[in-house]
Parts: sequence; structure tokens; C-alpha cells
Amino acid sequence: MLLAVCSAPALHAGRLHVVLGGSVLPHPAKADKGGEDAFLFDDKRCLFGVADGVGGSAKNGVDPGAFSREMLERCHQAAACGVADALPDALRLASECPLSGGGGSSTLVLGQLEEGTSTLRLLNLGDSGAMVLRPAMREVSGTDAKQLWPRVVLRTQEQTHGWNWPYQTRARTFDAVGKEVDEVSTAVREGDIVLAASDGVFDNLFEDALQFLVAERLDALRDPDPLAAQAAADALAQNIAEQAKAIGGMRDLKTPFSEAAQEEGRSHKGGKVDDVAVVCGVVRSGARPPLRLGHNFGGAPCVSEERPVVTHSGAFVPPGERTRDA
Repeated sequence: MLLAVCSAPALHAGRLHVVLGGSVLPHPAKADKGGEDAFLFDDKRCLFGVADGVGGSAKNGVDPGAFSREMLERCHQAAACGVADALPDALRLASECPLSGGGGSSTLVLGQLEEGTSTLRLLNLGDSGAMVLRPAMREVSGTDAKQLWPRVVLRTQEQTHGWNWPYQTRARTFDAVGKEVDEVSTAVREGDIVLAASDGVFDNLFEDALQFLVAERLDALRDPDPLAAQAAADALAQNIAEQAKAIGGMRDLKTPFSEAAQEEGRSHKGGKVDDVAVVCGVVRSGARPPLRLGHNFGGAPCVSEERPVVTHSGAFVPPGERTRDA
């Protein structure tokens, strides 16, 4: 997980923001190159995303991880350049810029709490996904006691051509990605939990398991101290990633992946060993912790201060601001 502290001022009390944390754990066989999943969180812009490079691209000599990371980096650049008014505009700008790699394909999920509003906008392509969970009181079975439980109020739906065959955007068709994503928006409330993850999470953890992991951190996520909430977001993302990775290596239990295989008449026992990327956040108001930027664009999670966003191929220039000779 990476944390980059920047010096942006706190927002006015009452305005909603998201305190975010993220984690990425590569497939054991792909760890030397950083895996094939990418993640992003940007506290300043209440922006987050996950991309899962499709392993089949490797057959053509392409690094799927390099593609997913550059694509997600382009999306962040477009959102940060000050030209895009909304997340769909940022994706359109990103897709108009050429990618430096020679190919590749990836799933994609992007999310953003729109500034000054309660609107959370999500863009999703493929079998990565996002959830919004809302804590509410629930009876504890067999007792008169009640506890806070994070009920699911929204979840994106995966897009697949068939079993284990997700929709994906490709290098040669990236300019059309804006027409392929599902766009979903909802009004969030203070205390809501947002989660975005690659299929390395959703193939190995059932929805109720994710709810349980969130429930364990609710008190800390709702702590009046914004630093405590930030630490809880970090811990939740790391815990989800570790649980998904652990179950991926087990063969003696039922998982979402094994159930999906059975429904398709295929044989698969246990979890699915895969890259894992996850971003978690809590919607809050009032004072903010130090704003951070998290990603693995360079191949491994790193720490850096926020600075003008640059790709591996050079500075991002919105298409409308390019000179005729550019």
C-alpha cells in the first residue's frame, strides 16, 4: 500500500469527502514484475480505481500489468488536469491520449465522490467491481442485542462474455472505452463505506464475508479522529487483500469462483490464485486527515508527494490544449 501526503487544506465542515486506503498483492508467480492489477486512490479528489490486466495478453509478449497501470494512470491524469468536469469526461480525455505500450487489455472500475455533493459516480467494465455499504442497526441472532452491520446498498454487476471471460478494454480500442462502461451513481451518506476491487477479491470472498470484514472496522472508521479513520481504511484494505489471497490458495472450501464454475458445468474446487487489488474508503464530513495519493503505477507500491502527474511517456496534455504541431 502506498501513502503520499500532500498539503491541501481541510474542507469546510459539513461537506462530504472520502478517506481512502488501498492495497495490492500480486500473484505469487508474477510478483517479480509487480503483478497485473493496478490501484489508485486520491484523497484530494475523492477519486479511486482498480484495473486488472488480462493475463491472456502475455501470450503476445505484452505485460498485462504494465497496460493496466498505465491505463489507470492516464485516468488519474485526466481527472487531475482540471479540464474534466466529471468522471466520464476524465475517462474520455484519458482514452484520447495514446498509450505507450504495444498492446494489452484490462478490466476497469473508477469511482469518485463529486465535489460539493453527495453523488458517488462509478464506471465499471468487466469483472472488477465496486460496492457501497451503509451501517445500520441489526439484531444479533438469538439475543435481544443489536449491532451495527454494513448492509449493501449498491454493487456493480460484472460484465462477462462467459465464465471467467470478462469484458475488457484493449490498447487498440481504448478510445471506445467510454461507450463500453456501465455508469452508476448513488447518493451517499456520512458513514457509508465504499469498496472497489479486482476479481481477485470477488472470486474468493462472498459478499457476507466482505460485510463481516467491514463490520470489524466500523468503530474505527467512524472514529471522530480523522487519523484513526484513515488508519482504519488502510487496515481494512490490507485485511481484505490478505483474506482474498489466503482463500485463493485453499482447495477445501466453497468460493464465488467455484460456485460460478459449477453453474457453468465446469469443475473447480476452492479459491482462485490471482492478483488482488482493493481500495476502501469511508464517507465523512468535517476535519480531514493529511491528504494522500496511493497507486502502484511504477510497478510496485511506493510513497511520493503529490506533484504534476506525468506518465512514463511524458506529461499529459488534454487534447483540446494541444498545439497543431504537437
